[in-house]
Amino acid sequence: MGIKRKNLDGVMERLGLIVSLVLLVIIFSSVSRFFLTWDNISNMLLSIALLGITASGMTIVIICGGVDLSIGSNIALTGVIVGSILHGGQPQWVGILAGLGVGILIGILNGASISIFNITPLIATLASMIIVKGAAFLYSGGISFGIYNTVPVFPDFGFWGRGNIFNIPTPVILLFIVMAITFFILSKTVFGRELYAVGGNEEAAKVSGIKTTKIKALTYLISGGLGAFAGIILASRLTAGVPTAGTGYEMNAVAAVVLGGASLNGGKGKIENTLLAVLVLGVLSNGFVLMGFSTFLQDVARGIILLLSVGIDEARNRGRTK
Repeated sequence: MGIKRKNLDGVMERLGLIVSLVLLVIIFSSVSRFFLTWDNISNMLLSIALLGITASGMTIVIICGGVDLSIGSNIALTGVIVGSILHGGQPQWVGILAGLGVGILIGILNGASISIFNITPLIATLASMIIVKGAAFLYSGGISFGIYNTVPVFPDFGFWGRGNIFNIPTPVILLFIVMAITFFILSKTVFGRELYAVGGNEEAAKVSGIKTTKIKALTYLISGGLGAFAGIILASRLTAGVPTAGTGYEMNAVAAVVLGGASLNGGKGKIENTLLAVLVLGVLSNGFVLMGFSTFLQDVARGIILLLSVGIDEARNRGRTK
């Protein structure tokens, strides 16, 4: 009965997101004739891709009962490190490996502070966010590193953020690869099943023999790696490593995951629902821009959406316990 109820909830959440997405497309396409042009759709998908990649990592963390507020700062630090290396004329693979290594290290440190030292995820990753943001400014001196001429190889570094494959932006293709891998991990692997178990009831998971410390540490490692991956793509897209890049990505990622039906209490969430939520937020943001709404109003709208999503999740959880 519980499994049927959970499956029904998942179907209803997905249906609600699809209906919302269709309605938004109808509204914005009727308001602006530019909305359904390929140039606008391409730009919208580019912005959605980066959010989707970070939201993939956030989905894994939230299912495990945690949260990662350091993702935005991770993007910034990764970007300036990659930018400085390529600005100095080094091969792009050196910069990419260095950036991924830094992101994974951030994830390892987050995982260790939470799973070994038992610091609450909110406090641990909030501290990490502040530290990593400071490190990005210290490393860069507050300036951006322009990426102009990298060592001539194919693909050029710009391909990762501004390239196309069959007229589809490269970041969009990378997003769907990340989403497909995340879907496989969550639905087809032992790690995925243990992830849900730890998020649903950590004590029960321990009793059943699951190595909860290892599972929690791995979730933050994955999130750190995906944050760095997004940082590399953003640096490629901007042709620069910018210390202020990534601002707000952590909150937008949390909003997308919660809007997709994941529970902040852990044990619940679907990557396909996160993708639909990312599309809804991307269409909403793009439509607001075409209608001339300010970025401040967009922030207000995202905040309201996050608040409503969390409120609905809490109401649903109370309903299950009765």
